[in-house]
Amino acid sequence: MSTLVEQTKRADYHKKWDAIAKDEVDKATEEEELDKKAAALALGTDAGPASAAEAADLETNKKLQDAKKTWERRRAEEAAQRLEIKGETGDVLVDAARLGKALVVDVVDCENAAVTFAADLKLVKVFIRGCADCRVVLEGALVTSFVEMAHCKGTTLLSKKTLHTVQCDLCDDCAVAWSSAAVFDAGAPDGPRVYSAACRRLAVDAGGGRTSHADNFDDAVPGAGVAADEQQFVTQLVGATLLTERVVQGTAKRLVGATQRELDAAGETPESLADEARADAEREKAAGNQAFASREYGQAAVHYTVALDRPFFGAGRPRAVLLSNRSACFLKLGDHDKALADAEAAAELDATYAKAHFRRGLALHALGRYRDALPCLGAARDLEPRNKQIADAIKFAEMR
Repeated sequence: MSTLVEQTKRADYHKKWDAIAKDEVDKATEEEELDKKAAALALGTDAGPASAAEAADLETNKKLQDAKKTWERRRAEEAAQRLEIKGETGDVLVDAARLGKALVVDVVDCENAAVTFAADLKLVKVFIRGCADCRVVLEGALVTSFVEMAHCKGTTLLSKKTLHTVQCDLCDDCAVAWSSAAVFDAGAPDGPRVYSAACRRLAVDAGGGRTSHADNFDDAVPGAGVAADEQQFVTQLVGATLLTERVVQGTAKRLVGATQRELDAAGETPESLADEARADAEREKAAGNQAFASREYGQAAVHYTVALDRPFFGAGRPRAVLLSNRSACFLKLGDHDKALADAEAAAELDATYAKAHFRRGLALHALGRYRDALPCLGAARDLEPRNKQIADAIKFAEMR
């Protein structure tokens, strides 16, 4: 996914963070076979208490297991707070009785349905997915003032209260409307905004005759370095006109992205944007390094994964270093297949980077592929002949 898309989808960013973290916590609970565990222990890839440092690793894994239990409780609580309206074909009223204790509602795979949310609900967010020829009406405001639509056709979202942000992706012939100009204008100055990507014939109605019709594919800019179906657009009121513009960048300072017109008005230059993007990427890498040093390997893997999505770490040695670092995290977490994949990718990017070969060898060894591990460790030794850790790993591998 491109940086533009990732940074303009705040919800997706946090979902990605949670999914990666959960995956690494789950992996920490897997037990290795005795032979592999012994081999990994000798190479420093296991959490067995061979030293004070390794005992600390074991304690970290115990904490990860406790975190898993906490995560599972959290997921159960979230499930109880989520209502799914699926496959409806008629009129649906979401009132307090139907909502129950739910705070989030998913409207999924409905067809020719009219879904109305009552005005007196305490509702955090609404997702509309895979619906066709539907009408969704918000009589009241949302806590987050944010609605997401995706994979819909011929579906209209109508808000009768303040709604600041709508994210609309992969939709055809859909519409987002506010019931009046006064309702729309109540969202100023920070909104309302409709973000869209890969949408065909998207209509936006701000009331008072202010309308916009956009097609993301027709409006896509060739040669922008981003595929047409990944280019992000924003529709917002500029003066008295609803204007749809392409989002040209989004950094840590602008999570929802900015248009070229806004950047020009702010006096931004390509150089200042590049510097900001580089600093943003470096912050993620540094956070990963700090987490690894604190033996928080799952968290470190998350930071490295986010950094890998930044253009600054898109190729060459900088990307190889990050992949190698994440490989080390996966080794510590016991996910040797992922560790191998990252190490191989790092070695392909930069064959002169010794750590890439070394961690590839460690991952192969941990997988019981001892003969395959030796050439990789040998390549690392050739690049760093004085590295004692590499030499020790080779000696152990030769004993297998």
